[in-house]
Amino acid sequence: MTRFFWISLALAVATPASLGAGDGSPPADDRIARLESGLADLRREVQALREMVEQKLAEAQAGKPAAQGLASIADTIESVASGLEAEQQELAEAVRSNTATVEALSAAEQRRTQVSVYGTFNIIDPQGQDSVFDAEAFELVFSGQRHDRLGFFAEIEFERAAAVGSRRGGEVLLEQAYATYTFSPAVNLRAGVILVPFGNFNVDHYAPNRDVISKPLVSYVVAPSDWTDNGLGLHGSLITGTNWSFEYETYLVAGLDANITALGTRAARQGFGIDNNDDKSLVGRFAFSRAGALNLGLSGYTGKYDDDDRLRLTGWAVDGSFELRRLRLTGEYNRFGAEQPTGPDAILEGYYGRLVLDVTSPWLRGGWHGRAFPTASLALVAQVDHVCLDGPLDGLMVTNSERRTTFGLNYRPNHHWVLKLDYEDSEATGAPLQKGDFRGYLASVGFQF
Repeated sequence: MTRFFWISLALAVATPASLGAGDGSPPADDRIARLESGLADLRREVQALREMVEQKLAEAQAGKPAAQGLASIADTIESVASGLEAEQQELAEAVRSNTATVEALSAAEQRRTQVSVYGTFNIIDPQGQDSVFDAEAFELVFSGQRHDRLGFFAEIEFERAAAVGSRRGGEVLLEQAYATYTFSPAVNLRAGVILVPFGNFNVDHYAPNRDVISKPLVSYVVAPSDWTDNGLGLHGSLITGTNWSFEYETYLVAGLDANITALGTRAARQGFGIDNNDDKSLVGRFAFSRAGALNLGLSGYTGKYDDDDRLRLTGWAVDGSFELRRLRLTGEYNRFGAEQPTGPDAILEGYYGRLVLDVTSPWLRGGWHGRAFPTASLALVAQVDHVCLDGPLDGLMVTNSERRTTFGLNYRPNHHWVLKLDYEDSEATGAPLQKGDFRGYLASVGFQF
């Protein structure tokens, strides 16, 4: 029984889950020291017991059976104590060896590069036009933590089944690629190709996570997502109360160039390693969250955008989401003002509002389907979009606008996979900005693993 106790204790100390790497548990060496201290206490108690037995022997009559029995007990206790001491030394060596092995494996796992993928396949069926199959995107995401405070992240997009050097079209795009130096959870230095943090959509841009198939109009022509740029800056997060948290991202980037028109800002995204002037732009987003049910974000942008380094582009955005039981409301408003050589500023603005209602029924989580997908969900979606762009086009100041209404149904067997069915109705005034006048059905399969 005693041997079993010590072996069990040693195995508990040696188990990887109890090594305490990064979880605040005492190091294995400390636990070995405690084991040795406990054994020392046991030896002291055995010695005290032996002294008591010897005292009783001195008091007893020589040769009596009772006294001989006490002597035998003392010898047995001494033998057990000696055996335990030898066993403890062997177990301590085994624990140290086990600890070294587990620490080596943990370090190797920490250095290993993680690879994940996500993608979307869409079916577009406009009224009065031919339907289209569109393998919109397939993306590879790489990340790694070579050191506790040093890491990297990269995202490569293969858009529309791109084939480099052939006529099939599409593109291969490096959407993000940056290195991070962590000072603390609240302060992290980031540098590289950065997803510009302007508005909620550009922060959380993964298509399978979206509740609707098409990008919101405001996130397409006002904030030109997916909006990436070269830059460096800081990001971090803080717990600000029992239920509140705060996070931020702020960077210096090359910024948008002078191709800002009444058609939007998409043409103003500059190539990597290129800047049309000597000025750099400052952009950032600051967000508060209450227990994940309420999220509020505020974004800002400022920088010179013309070739002569004279005209300033300023923008701001506010976004938010609110969840109440099965209902989730999400919205965003973006606005840019671009100074002009003469006359009033160009104004580009827009918004979207979205309602998602979880209509998951018990039958969806019962039977074979429930056993296979216990977290499956079904949701109804409704979204309203509107943008209005008042800016230069072909030497004149013109106004273009577009609005869209979307109704949809989303089926998610789990958070890795989604099937979306949407109906869109959009109408343009002036030049089309995304789809122009459009009515039709869309379907999409999205995944992320």
